[in-house]
Amino acid sequence: MSRNRLTLPVIHNLFLSQTITPNHLTAFCYQLASQTNDAFNIFSQLTPIDRIQQLAEESTQRYAQKKPKSILDGVPISIKSNIAVKGFSLTANSNILQNTIGYDCVISKKLKQAGAIIVGMTNMDEFGMGSLGTHSNNGYTVNPLPFLKDISFKDYIQRIQDGNVPLVNIGTDQSRNVLSPGGSSSGSAASVSMGSSIISLGTDTGGSIRLPAAWCGIVGMKPTYGAISRDGVVSYASSLDTVGILGPSTTCVGYTLDILRNVKSESTVEEEMDCFHHTVKDSTACFIDSVCQGEFKDEDEDEYGQLLNGMNVGIPAAFSVDGCSLPVRDAWERSMERLIQCGATISVVSEDYISPETVKLSLPAYYVISCAEAGSNLARYDGLRYGSFYAPTPSPNRRRESQFAYTRSMGFGREVQRRILAGTAVLSSDRFHTHYEGAANIRAAITKQFQHAFECGGHHGTGGIDVMLIPTVLSGPPIVAGKDAQPLDSTEAFQNDVMTVPISLAGLPSISVPVNTLDGNSKENGDWQPIGMQIFGPRKSERQILRAAHALHSMVMKQDGSSSS
Repeated sequence: MSRNRLTLPVIHNLFLSQTITPNHLTAFCYQLASQTNDAFNIFSQLTPIDRIQQLAEESTQRYAQKKPKSILDGVPISIKSNIAVKGFSLTANSNILQNTIGYDCVISKKLKQAGAIIVGMTNMDEFGMGSLGTHSNNGYTVNPLPFLKDISFKDYIQRIQDGNVPLVNIGTDQSRNVLSPGGSSSGSAASVSMGSSIISLGTDTGGSIRLPAAWCGIVGMKPTYGAISRDGVVSYASSLDTVGILGPSTTCVGYTLDILRNVKSESTVEEEMDCFHHTVKDSTACFIDSVCQGEFKDEDEDEYGQLLNGMNVGIPAAFSVDGCSLPVRDAWERSMERLIQCGATISVVSEDYISPETVKLSLPAYYVISCAEAGSNLARYDGLRYGSFYAPTPSPNRRRESQFAYTRSMGFGREVQRRILAGTAVLSSDRFHTHYEGAANIRAAITKQFQHAFECGGHHGTGGIDVMLIPTVLSGPPIVAGKDAQPLDSTEAFQNDVMTVPISLAGLPSISVPVNTLDGNSKENGDWQPIGMQIFGPRKSERQILRAAHALHSMVMKQDGSSSS
């Protein structure tokens, strides 16, 4: 993988200079997606090639006239299969939705109006239920990170110009170990890591963007709940589902968020999206902090040391859980040191503000709430009102209820059925007060504790905390196939969400920055594993967390010499 992986500002400048064109880049990404999909199973659906070529040519003409629509104009992107896009089936990778036709929802309209080119719809855990990318009717997604080759920026651009696609060493060994890309946005994260799309949209319910971003070595952001429209998103847990963004850098994620976010104003959609006009520099007047302009400069130590001046970064002691491995703790310490080098102040947030017991109970509370909402949302899919109908063996005595049951047992996968049954159980009359209400109380408690910590959790209880830093995951990606694969039950898989779920319950914005368990990018070293560090803040603090995440990612790139680290 190249340290100089293409990012939006770089692509924009390459397009304007005609070094490469949208035709070149789109053809390259599309070929990479189609040629590697059998091996990595990243995409569920690909856009027809003639449509891709038409959109790329239109974008090329706009750049030739120096009139691009936005910084996303001509940029290949991918979208998770539970988001509605016209021309694609809206399947959420479930058999019960295999005949559902998509439409252009709010965010897909914004992307198209911004000139983005949709390469395809990505594989995912069915209905967003899963943490490993293995619960899909299309089969599991393979994490491409171990197969990517190191390549210089110059050679990478030359390959795009020449259409020389092979950048990955797939190999032919069928017994090779396959790492999980994480879930449920498995294909979205893998497509960005592979390079078959520059940006990808996913959804995050309890960590479904941040976890795969960490394991695939990219940046993944879950904004404040409701910051991006949920129109067109297949519902799993409505009070938690959040549309988010995956990309190679914090700047890429920030620019995309600027285009997609909900804006309460009198301005038109076109005016909201046209914030960048003709140059990258203009766009910093909108949502992205101006510090992001320095991403591609060779900043000296003094410049890095001023990136986070005046920022107080909290380290919540309650998240130092038993399951956190020693390599992850070491990476956490190194991340703190890097933030200090950028000028930040580090404050330990004591357990008086955020209780370890509340953090521990957040995981079961999340699954009670999400399963309850899933049971309610998915009740509509019976084959008659919504969803595909599966006809059982004809019988004159067969009741309609048994037809519904047969359709749902055939249409839903095992993990979805398990969560529907769990949700039905916790909403029953004898469990509602003990289970669901108890989970709602825990949700309210963790939300209140976060708010209190941000307001006055600084040194000695004086002053507030701007953002907090914790690991995204407790360990590296597990092996899901191959000679060393070990079966994981659902309870073990749930543990992957322990660091992300409390933030989702509180509806806070969070971003995962790629960090390795070892400095550098020595993938040959058996102890090297991709993980991530998570920076989160109060509601509507996207500017602050992007600023901190940019500083951390820049320091990691400078010191480790890898964009994936």
